Amino acid sequence: MASLKRASTMPVGPKSPTSFASTVIIADSAVLTGSNLIKLGANTVIHPRTKMNSTFGRVTIGNTCIISERSSIGLLSPPETAQDGVLIGSGVVVEVGATVEAASVGDGCLIEVNAKLGKGVVLGKHCKIGPLCEVTEGEVLPDFTVLFGNGMRRVDQSGVEELKLKMVGRQVEVLRKLIPSNLAKFQ
Repeated sequence: MASLKRASTMPVGPKSPTSFASTVIIADSAVLTGSNLIKLGANTVIHPRTKMNSTFGRVTIGNTCIISERSSIGLLSPPETAQDGVLIGSGVVVEVGATVEAASVGDGCLIEVNAKLGKGVVLGKHCKIGPLCEVTEGEVLPDFTVLFGNGMRRVDQSGVEELKLKMVGRQVEVLRKLIPSNLAKFQ
């Protein structure tokens, strides 16, 4: 049976400049756009329908990160203050539908479902942003901050950071078997 999809008559835009480690996993239906560099660290997983936009600044993602489906990484409009782009540390998990325009996200952070990080936001290490939570533009959250509910905050003192990073590494190994990757399409 033939596909019912029409072929687009729009010309394909130029590919964004990229720099990938050879162990990166990028789903075929992920979208990488923009004119600035998109750099992905080793063992990072980019799920289907993830959008990375480097039009208004670089996008740099560290090692062993998981960027889930329908999430958006990168500046969506020009920043009003000096921001070089989006920098995400190692061991970070961005869950389904989250939007990250933050200047910096520290190592080991968890950005949950449909959370939003505005422009200029700086997250410390091992922060957790709860589902549907929003961090407003320019806000700085110290290490181990948990944001939940309607702006409620607490400090995580559980001491299980190394276990969480180990879990993310194992999850990456499982996703490596489940997500077909075609790096050549994006280079």
